[in-house]
Amino acid sequence: MKRFSAGFSLMELMVTVAVVGIIASLSMPNSAAERDRLQLDAAARRLQLGLERARLAARRSQQACGITLNSDAWLQFEQQSLPGGLEPCSGIGLALQEAFEQGSLQLHTNLPDVIRVTANGLLLDGGTTVLSHARLDRSLCLVVSLPLGVSRVGIYQGNLAQQGAAPRSTLCRPRVEEG
Repeated sequence: MKRFSAGFSLMELMVTVAVVGIIASLSMPNSAAERDRLQLDAAARRLQLGLERARLAARRSQQACGITLNSDAWLQFEQQSLPGGLEPCSGIGLALQEAFEQGSLQLHTNLPDVIRVTANGLLLDGGTTVLSHARLDRSLCLVVSLPLGVSRVGIYQGNLAQQGAAPRSTLCRPRVEEG
């Protein structure tokens, strides 16, 4: 006589749930590291996007303008604090990370306090900015090269903690896209 089972036993279900739980817990640390890496990548893109927004704002208004970078965001200067009657770039306020992000980003830069943009969108000030994350061993960098103000994002090869100095553009190597 054959016995047919209409489902799974309680023991089979408990073993299956336990195995799935163990597999899920093994992948948790990797997902946290991936989230931190994505947060760093997004901040680097926002760093470059802030410059592009300033360039577009200057071209759109056909007027030279200025912006500044602090540790959290690109900021639109108050007009009275800009040198030489320079107008603030409009609509530039852009945070480097979303408000809900929990990771801590560190920003090291040798950009001037005010980054000037000409009426035709050229950046008059250059420098290097390095973004690092407390839980990651790599840092991303943004280099603004003169005379045309061309910017590029790369991977910073130096160690800012050991240098104790401003970031150097020669240590910002181009990123190789992982495929």
